[in-house]
Amino acid sequence: MILENDGEKFSEIMFGLAENYPGTNLTTNGLRMRFEAMKEFSIDQVGQAATKLLKTHRFNTMPTVGDFISTIHEESGDIPVEDRAEIEAGKVLDHLHRHGKMVIPEFEDPITKYLMSTRWRYCSWAAYVAESELKWWFKDFVRAYRAHTAVMDMGACLPPGLTRLAGQIGNWEDESLRLKFAPLEAAHAI
Repeated sequence: MILENDGEKFSEIMFGLAENYPGTNLTTNGLRMRFEAMKEFSIDQVGQAATKLLKTHRFNTMPTVGDFISTIHEESGDIPVEDRAEIEAGKVLDHLHRHGKMVIPEFEDPITKYLMSTRWRYCSWAAYVAESELKWWFKDFVRAYRAHTAVMDMGACLPPGLTRLAGQIGNWEDESLRLKFAPLEAAHAI
């Protein structure tokens, strides 16, 4: 965590990096905002990220705070939820293309395991999904994965009944849910 007395070191890092990008104009307000946005990281993490960003040819302009945060996450091994979701969707599709519907996969990721056993029951999904629908399924899976991750992150803050209901979103195979929400579906169909 960046401490208030790390402001001078933070400024040195930012001005040092800015020298690599001609035309960059750092302002006091801009530095203050960058400092606030990266407070959750240590000054060492910010410095290491700046060094890594300095060595890359990816940027033609001064890297943004988001670029710093992504670099810090990469270095620490944290994979953003969006990327994790895409990786997991790729694993499902890879299994489908290699083994078809006959071999039930064992997914290590708990969210993937949950989604492929409740929202999309693997065997029935694999038997009926058309190749032309897979790009849309991929997007749906990523969206569901992100939502489920958010629900899990919020789970400790929600009352038990709401946590249970949120965990069941998208699980329309459950007869009790279908009956419970049938009046709502009928109202929206009108």
